[in-house]
Amino acid sequence: MAQRAFPSPSIDFRSRLLIDRHSSVLSRLSLRRQASLANLASTDATTWNIFRTLVQMDPVQWLPELMGLGKLRSVPSQRDLMGGVAVTLWKRVKPPAERLLWLQRQVLRGAVKPPVGRKRRGRVVPLSNLRAELKERARNRLPLEEPVEVDVIVKCPLSVLFLVIPSPGDSPEKPAESDASRTHLLRLVDAGLSYAETRSRARNNAVSFSLLIIARGSGTEQVWGGAIRAMTRSGARLRNSLPHREHVDLSVLTGNLGVASWSALEAMLEELRRRTTDELESALLSRLLQPASLPAPPAGR
Repeated sequence: MAQRAFPSPSIDFRSRLLIDRHSSVLSRLSLRRQASLANLASTDATTWNIFRTLVQMDPVQWLPELMGLGKLRSVPSQRDLMGGVAVTLWKRVKPPAERLLWLQRQVLRGAVKPPVGRKRRGRVVPLSNLRAELKERARNRLPLEEPVEVDVIVKCPLSVLFLVIPSPGDSPEKPAESDASRTHLLRLVDAGLSYAETRSRARNNAVSFSLLIIARGSGTEQVWGGAIRAMTRSGARLRNSLPHREHVDLSVLTGNLGVASWSALEAMLEELRRRTTDELESALLSRLLQPASLPAPPAGR
């Protein structure tokens, strides 16, 4: 269960923020996130500083460049960006309702295998116990899959970008607690498609979805890039991985899943500072790019 957020005067995280230090968004963050913002070893404060700075700028200048880092196909047009963008940090996105319904039915049939090896009090829980617990949750109509947390969501009228910055050791192949075949990458893609579909219905217009992974080390970049290529290499395999999506054209993902390095993101920010003619934007970017403000993140494995 997600921890309810309360402001905590004991956690001094605002001193690490360069912009919007007193935004009401901060007081609604979980205590875990507030502690992470204060942690010198975490890049959460840097993520806040970067994207709260970018949102002050003309999205025509930075969003196509950002998506270009991952060679993403569905870049919003200049006209689409004229009305601005909305940026949300650390959003928990629920699985699609049809996924939860499909999972409930499969669990009750005994057709879902949870990952083995889960421990409690130092002991491995038998697979039979895990399956029994899942069935009990399904009978009680409790959610069988947790939301995924997305570091940054950029919303335009006709497109949605999920941006994820994996921590060292985060694996795209990590299985969901309820289903060993359901990887973390699949959960991100499925949640993103559903998020875009919801916006499409609300706007009565097609909204595209893209996913960009910003890797904090060459090893992380290779692992996530390899996972994306393996997932999209076969349309049949991808469709089998998303069995609840019977009537969705999964070709919409072609060219819309990408990986870029942290150093490429830094280079993009430097280029934005060099190119801008706006004094305020120049000042914001100059402050952001000071070595003490944009520390090198810990390298991924």
